[in-house]
Amino acid sequence: MTDIVAGDIPEDIERCVDVWIHALRHRDGDVDSRSIADRRRKLFDGHVLRFALTGEPLAGFALTTPKTHDETTAVLERIAVMPSSAGQGRGRALLRDAIQYSTGAGFFSLELAVRRGNAAIPLYESEGFAAVSEPVPHPLGGEPMITYRRDLVDPHSGAIAGTSGLSVPRVQGPEIVLRPFEESDIDAVLEASFDRSITDVTTVPIVADPGLAGAWLVRQHERAAKGIGYSFAIEANEECVGQIGLWLRDRDQGRATVGYWIRPTRRGEGYAYSALRTLTEWAWHLADLHRLQLHIDPTNGPSLRTAEKAGYAREGLLHSWQKIGDERRDMLVYSRLRSPWPIADPAAEEPA
Repeated sequence: MTDIVAGDIPEDIERCVDVWIHALRHRDGDVDSRSIADRRRKLFDGHVLRFALTGEPLAGFALTTPKTHDETTAVLERIAVMPSSAGQGRGRALLRDAIQYSTGAGFFSLELAVRRGNAAIPLYESEGFAAVSEPVPHPLGGEPMITYRRDLVDPHSGAIAGTSGLSVPRVQGPEIVLRPFEESDIDAVLEASFDRSITDVTTVPIVADPGLAGAWLVRQHERAAKGIGYSFAIEANEECVGQIGLWLRDRDQGRATVGYWIRPTRRGEGYAYSALRTLTEWAWHLADLHRLQLHIDPTNGPSLRTAEKAGYAREGLLHSWQKIGDERRDMLVYSRLRSPWPIADPAAEEPA
């Protein structure tokens, strides 16, 4: 059996500490159980990304956390299997669970520190991990530590490692969260369908029909799967308030285009600004992007103010740039470069 379930904090901590001590005794002989237990408990005090268990009675666990001062990397802090359960595939199942969960959470890589000569190193290497550091002395002595890393997302393409698709992550921002669309977001799409300022310049259906809205939600995931771009739901107060996208048609030239909308009943709360600021900061993790650009209707004053507030600079007017309804319309082009423009003080502006 290689069943994986989410662990509970604090209920399952002591059981995992016991697994760790048994694993160390099997490897090293007599160990200082009390001090080891105290150090292991402290690992659960910080931000836990994934706490996974296998077996009942407990046969193994894995603990994954975000890496300090590096929001693109997750760390497999601990992974252990009871000696009596070795050889059953539980370690590999826990490792793959950590890889899958970290990828889904939007991390670009997963790291773990391993003592030189650890018998599990061939397992880690078979799952795509490679040494990325020189041996470093362990504070408690013994064999030195080596950091191993597996790329989850290609830093240049943003594709899930080994595929051509994109992984839409969950990105935390001020007041909002950017995340993949869910079926429950259909109300936001239906409301947006009543607003011509949205439907005229996006693919949101012009008819508020649940079937059409559901199909639109499915297409947002297809865009990522095909490598077209990232379509994020903007979540605030546990509901979808709009959409923001990063479109990659000109990626080979180092450019991406950003577009966003907020459902009419949720405007004026600053969600557009928070989403644009959050997406912009996240987009620079894609190493081949050097320019982000917006095309905005000159009559859309709130959107113009949002772009400027988020540090985008007005570059000029594109005449007859886009067909909206039955007429050709001019568009203002705004840009943000990897070397950032000064950003306005958010407190000095009205919310978009």
